[in-house]
Amino acid sequence: MVRGKSTNRWRWLTAVGISMSLLAGIVITESARAQSNERRNGTPQTSLFKYASDLNAAAEQGRFNDIEERTDDTNRAIQILASGSKNNPVVISESQATRDVVMIGVARRLAHGDVPEELAGKRLFKLNLDSLFHDASNASELKSLLSAILSDVTNSNSKVILIIDPIQSLMGPNAAFNGAASSLLRDAISNGQIQCFGASTDVAFQQNVASEESLAELFATVKTEEVSSTDAQQSEAADSTNDKTNSEEFAGDKVSPDLREMIDSPNAPERVRAILQVSDANSVVMREQLKADGIIITGQMNRFGALVVDMPTKAIAKLADSGSAKYVSLDRSVSGLGHVESTTGEDAMLAQSGNAGLDGSSIGVAILDSGISTKHVALSGRVAFSKDFTGQGTTDDYYGHGTFVGSMIVAPSGSYGGVAPGAKLINFRVLDSNGAGKTSAVLSALDAVLTYRTTYNIRVVNMSLGADAVDSYKNDAICRAVRKLVDAGIVVVAAAGNDGKDLLHPKVYGRIHSPGNEPSAITVGAANSYGSNGRNDDGVASYSSRGPTRSYYKDWKGVKHYDNLIKPDLVAPGNKIIGASAPGNDIVADNPDLCVNPTAISTARYMRLSGTSVSSPLVAGAVAVLLEANPKLTPNMIKMILMYTAQPLANFNMFEQGAGELNIEGSVRLAKLVRTDLSSYTKVGASLLTAAAPSPQSTIAGVTFKWAQGVIFKYDWAKGSDLITKYQGIYGLGVLLGDGVLIGEGVLSSDLTMMSSGVLICDNILKSSGLTMGDGSVIMVSGVLVGDGVLMGDGVLMGDGVLMGDGVLMGDGVLVGDGALQGDSALRGDNTVCMDLE
Repeated sequence: MVRGKSTNRWRWLTAVGISMSLLAGIVITESARAQSNERRNGTPQTSLFKYASDLNAAAEQGRFNDIEERTDDTNRAIQILASGSKNNPVVISESQATRDVVMIGVARRLAHGDVPEELAGKRLFKLNLDSLFHDASNASELKSLLSAILSDVTNSNSKVILIIDPIQSLMGPNAAFNGAASSLLRDAISNGQIQCFGASTDVAFQQNVASEESLAELFATVKTEEVSSTDAQQSEAADSTNDKTNSEEFAGDKVSPDLREMIDSPNAPERVRAILQVSDANSVVMREQLKADGIIITGQMNRFGALVVDMPTKAIAKLADSGSAKYVSLDRSVSGLGHVESTTGEDAMLAQSGNAGLDGSSIGVAILDSGISTKHVALSGRVAFSKDFTGQGTTDDYYGHGTFVGSMIVAPSGSYGGVAPGAKLINFRVLDSNGAGKTSAVLSALDAVLTYRTTYNIRVVNMSLGADAVDSYKNDAICRAVRKLVDAGIVVVAAAGNDGKDLLHPKVYGRIHSPGNEPSAITVGAANSYGSNGRNDDGVASYSSRGPTRSYYKDWKGVKHYDNLIKPDLVAPGNKIIGASAPGNDIVADNPDLCVNPTAISTARYMRLSGTSVSSPLVAGAVAVLLEANPKLTPNMIKMILMYTAQPLANFNMFEQGAGELNIEGSVRLAKLVRTDLSSYTKVGASLLTAAAPSPQSTIAGVTFKWAQGVIFKYDWAKGSDLITKYQGIYGLGVLLGDGVLIGEGVLSSDLTMMSSGVLICDNILKSSGLTMGDGSVIMVSGVLVGDGVLMGDGVLMGDGVLMGDGVLMGDGVLVGDGALQGDSALRGDNTVCMDLE
């Protein structure tokens, strides 16, 4: 029996591979053939044959003979196609291969005449979306091309069934160019001009098509049962091998503050879209109760115990009181936050003996952003895998943010080179063509990281995006998902945010974004290099978000308890940096002055951007290099190494710069010395290095500086050579660096079961003198941060700035409740000398 199952799986996976190869080949071949005929005959081919492939013809030629049919799904699709109403099937599956096999089954049946009389003579064409979007650069051009295709269908001798996969790429409000062609296709389907055969994932279909009444009435779904695949098996293995889990308990009210405020408002909407965190996402009893209360599940991330729900507002209180609900919050919006090799210390690192080949090779870096344009010369061949989570059906970058971010990591060495040109990118598109996204999309992408981590060796995740940090990290769904990844051994790098100032306040504290407020993430602020490679003039950019974190929870008495963590962890260059400009992207279209070489071909243009979203990928790339140098490093070891070797910037405090500025040279030198045989059984205090500790200083572009020689925890920091010479229990998986500190009545002390006695805990927040972390002047004592942040209220003066919290009156007179007012300060950066054009 076991052998039979194994054989069937092998046959299925073989069929999957063949089907995907065949369909891809047919689409490419037919498109090339149409263009070739057009050139040869001197007359244009019809738009239908130019932009779509005849699957009936391929079936007639026997090109699908080796594919094993999914009989039940094929029968269901044909039944829908032959019906009198709602005769447009949509195959629902997470697997592209499954969707292709169902389409192939229908094509074979049509080609062989094995269909009901209503379908006799009909032909199945698969729309080539890549070709279509390549030729349509705006909404008007897209509608013109589709109108021509529909005209060809009307004039053809045979009736056409048009495959659109994914359906949401052209239909629904979030389709290409803001749904420009949706009504055109809807009307064509409604009047019988064409039949549509769609495909999608369940969540994307529900969000973008089924939610529109005028579209929902046209389609009927074919819900497939997923078949086990390699990635699914790896996903299960990831879950089973992750022994260390987030033990952080949820805190306070089970309803997020902004959602609680919404339901208490007299203008509360009837229904809301929310993220529900539960004990067991698969509980039948829980799901039946949700259904009884009118709550619709539109998506799920079982690893994180999270469900995306559409629910009646009046059901929220009852849900919160139920035993199954851990926390419910709004499905909030997220958005992008926008000389490198020399000033980061990469050139100095490569000059060291044995480092010439360190470029992040074999390390997978997942980029959660607006997509990546693989057409750009800086990204060509560097993207190993792409997947869309926006429902728009494309992984290209129409906004322009993700391509720039990706180039900071993998652009080839040279004038605008990245820090890890050998790394491979995994492109998870969570921001749409306007640079906006949803919490649910980010959660789905983080879930996919665990699914694909073995296939693509994903060791690093970069999140140059952020949402308002409303919920305490103990309750925030994205923060808890990030912790899950870090506990599994994946390093997560997050941008701090670009809210370091506003129109009234030149320096604002307490504006770290989510998930930068998560303790296990490496949170990165922006440094201003003033365009020079040397580090003697570097400072923190004025717009870079400062700590402490101000996310919070409310207790049952309504009292707010702020997290008040010291963030960011470090800073990296992020002011007026030059990187890849995706062809035709909206950022440059709206701000043409940002393009530095507008006369170059579109695939070789570059633009100058600023922000912590620029700084974050530099750190992510540095992490890839560290992991290539020493693959055995844990996320906490990497975080420690980056902070310990950072350069403290004079006259900036820990809430501004964390430990200091990224130093790739020093961090690689230290990482290569760390033992590779460390494990959870290694005793605290055991030797950490294979040789003597390195000299704690670096020279970059002729400037020599001392390392920070310390590590920031949650509310305090630590120093001492034991941090790098002896193994500490906080370097393992499933713990935080801050877990080595005990807190009792506001007093901080070392936990000697987690840290050796040579690690010294320091309880002052300092402004650096530019030497080590311990040198400088005190701006406050750490005890003020402890005690759940009750003592630190909004508007507290921090000496040179003001501490901001929720409901802050911003400079334009708008009261932003638990929100961040995004301006363009991070787009163009501080008005200083900047990186030269080369």
